[in-house]
Amino acid sequence: MSSSTKHQQEVNLGDPDSPDSDFPEEENGEPAVENLAIGNLGIDKLVAERLAAGTLAAEKLVTEKLAAVGLAAEKPATEKLAAEKLAAEKLAVEKPAAEKSVSQESEDKFIPTGEEIGKRLKNLIKSDRKGLQKIYPGDDAELDKILKAPTERGEEMARKLVMEMGCSGEIAKDLTVLTLYDVAILIDDSDSMIGEENGKRKKTLIEFVDHITDIYQMANKSGILAMRFLNGSRGKKNWTGRSQKYLDRHTYSGLTKIGTELKEKILDIYAIKNAKQSKPLLVLIVTDGAVEGERKGHLKKVIRDCVNERERAGKGFDAVSFQFSRIGNDPGAAQLLIDLDEDTDLGEFIDVLPVEFDLERQLQDKWFVLPKILLGAILPGWDKQDDHHQTEEPDLVADRVKDSKGPADFLEDSDDDDENSGTAE
Repeated sequence: MSSSTKHQQEVNLGDPDSPDSDFPEEENGEPAVENLAIGNLGIDKLVAERLAAGTLAAEKLVTEKLAAVGLAAEKPATEKLAAEKLAAEKLAVEKPAAEKSVSQESEDKFIPTGEEIGKRLKNLIKSDRKGLQKIYPGDDAELDKILKAPTERGEEMARKLVMEMGCSGEIAKDLTVLTLYDVAILIDDSDSMIGEENGKRKKTLIEFVDHITDIYQMANKSGILAMRFLNGSRGKKNWTGRSQKYLDRHTYSGLTKIGTELKEKILDIYAIKNAKQSKPLLVLIVTDGAVEGERKGHLKKVIRDCVNERERAGKGFDAVSFQFSRIGNDPGAAQLLIDLDEDTDLGEFIDVLPVEFDLERQLQDKWFVLPKILLGAILPGWDKQDDHHQTEEPDLVADRVKDSKGPADFLEDSDDDDENSGTAE
């Protein structure tokens, strides 16, 4: 065996006859020295020539070349492994910190547990609204079974309210009682809704509907049971969408016959003539003016008759609750709603919120305004939070300052106070 052949076997760089060999094809029986590449390592022409001659120097050069090329190949891999290791170590440090941050955020925000929500729902039935026991009957064990699904929905609802919408945990827990209710909206679509205050009333109406929908569809994925109008003959069922396009297309005209339309479009359909009523009904009525087009006292009679009928039908006095919201600055509308809320017989089933046209500004404190609208007719604690129920306490600091001034200054301040105080509604 020639030294060249022997050396080539010792180096063992590949079999040229093998289909997996890295050797180039031979030309006329001789290695293609000009293009020789061993193992894709790129040995240069001089080394290849000496390898063909079978010299010891060639072996040394090949060994050195292979070592150099191998080191060059290994270095990026080594650096890559080192970088991966560093990244893994960094992640190992940062991940627990991130998890701790999320955990800390959850701890900082009180989120009601399923047990707490279940107790809230049960307390509503057994204490706050005892009439609901005719719709949700049974002892504690039976109630636990009935309330299992509402409690689970309430738990998810509370988490979203707190973590995604910025609601406090306590208010979120109160709002979960909506899982036990159907909600219907009756909208005043008289021409004053678009004709007064440069269209601001309709803008407020759109915001009102959207905010209520956002919250209620967490309690009931089917959305608002019904959305109807005082004058328009059409409406929507199971409403979950945004209302601007729909309300912009609506035609606004007609009178404010709240009692008549409330009975025909909401109460007769979803309560009085609904023998299968399985949930209490919360009716939200939003109006911008005083009642017109029907006899005085008709609205109160409609509400009274509905409450009595539901009791006689075995659904209980609390089967239907009513919440009135006022849009705009009509003083007649304000007085109407106050009279309803303070009615000695019906006040228990009615709540009101005088909503100004600038609802967007009020919604800076939205976690008072929206729960007040949705819970005022259901939970006694929210019913009491009416502006017209609040007793103004004397300002002792202001009195002390006034007492220190002379008569002329005192009289001037009094005039300023009268000018800015406005007319009490």
